[in-house]
Amino acid sequence: MSKNVTGTAFLVAEFRAEENQETIPLYTDNVVKIWLNEETKKIADQISQNSPAAKEMVKLRTKYFDDVLSNQILGGCKQVVILGSGLDTRAARINGEKVTYFEIDDGATLQLKEETLKANKVTANVRYIRADYVKDGLISLLQQNEFNFNIQTYFLWEGNTTLLAKKDVIFVLEQIRDNLKSFRLSFDYMSEKVILRTTGYQDINDYIDKYESMYAPWITGFENIATLADELNLKVIENFSTADLHAQYRPLRSLESNLFKFYFVCTLENMSDNKLELPK
Repeated sequence: MSKNVTGTAFLVAEFRAEENQETIPLYTDNVVKIWLNEETKKIADQISQNSPAAKEMVKLRTKYFDDVLSNQILGGCKQVVILGSGLDTRAARINGEKVTYFEIDDGATLQLKEETLKANKVTANVRYIRADYVKDGLISLLQQNEFNFNIQTYFLWEGNTTLLAKKDVIFVLEQIRDNLKSFRLSFDYMSEKVILRTTGYQDINDYIDKYESMYAPWITGFENIATLADELNLKVIENFSTADLHAQYRPLRSLESNLFKFYFVCTLENMSDNKLELPK
């Protein structure tokens, strides 16, 4: 593992990769293996023994975001922005004609990513933006990288919001809303009850305590995404708990943890009247 790339990036990659072994996988990611080795597998196995729910939640959200992204591209979307992209492989896996990806993350992660993709001859039409999208200003970063603010864009924000201050999550949403004519945006989030330890489930509290002792604390959750969207003049297109996704994608398997009921994925879009027509 690269010393400068966060351990969670490899961990999430290991969890995603495991789905490839299923008889009927929810998705196929043949690219992710280029970053994985015995060391990353060992660490992932240790973590998943302590918290099997984490692995399954990563797989469920991957399937959901893959499907939304694919539908956006089928609908004519030519720009995709991935915030805090880590070892995301979608630019190589899910692409259409003339679709440009913009990935924003720290320099070490994106350097490893670019070099490894190149070494493995994996092509992706992606512009890497080595920066902090909160501190360095999302809009100015996009402006510096030939981003077109006037065409339909899909933003994917996976595995980030729980770790950011609530004001920063809202600030990012406001920047996108105020500077783009037409967009959809998907992200995952925890219920605020999880953060406040008020779910009523001791197993959830124990899980978070264990997770936070190994990684970063979870600091932000949202109780009602419709209220947030309303306050920001955004529209909720979809909002599902991972328990909903589990029932849909894994109908024959029982739920591993109560946490699935409190961990969500959603897709929002802007409400403005000046939406652009998608190219025919």
